[in-house]
Amino acid sequence: MIDDLIRRSQPSHLVFIDNAGRPLHPEAKLNFRLLQGIDGFPKTAVTVLKSGCLQNLLLQSLYVDKEFWENQGGSEGLKHWLHTIDKRGQILLQYIQEHNLTVIEDSLL
Repeated sequence: MIDDLIRRSQPSHLVFIDNAGRPLHPEAKLNFRLLQGIDGFPKTAVTVLKSGCLQNLLLQSLYVDKEFWENQGGSEGLKHWLHTIDKRGQILLQYIQEHNLTVIEDSLL
């Protein structure tokens, strides 16, 4: 399992940390090393995680792409993925809270 952020043999190349794009990957094995050094998170993202609306917002967004929606079996086919993403969002929120990380106002572009 690769879990270093850089390769010792090629320090200029980043290494993929397997944080599981797979819904069955154990939550206890999620790797937060990528978050080290990040001391602030956008208020809008944290608000969505706290609200419990993430799954619904994702469903609305995915519904726009009718071909993708139909190929995935609609909301029923996406249910497991959305649950996993929502659960991982709650784990991230817990990480933010446990490490007392800053929630920053979103900047307008």
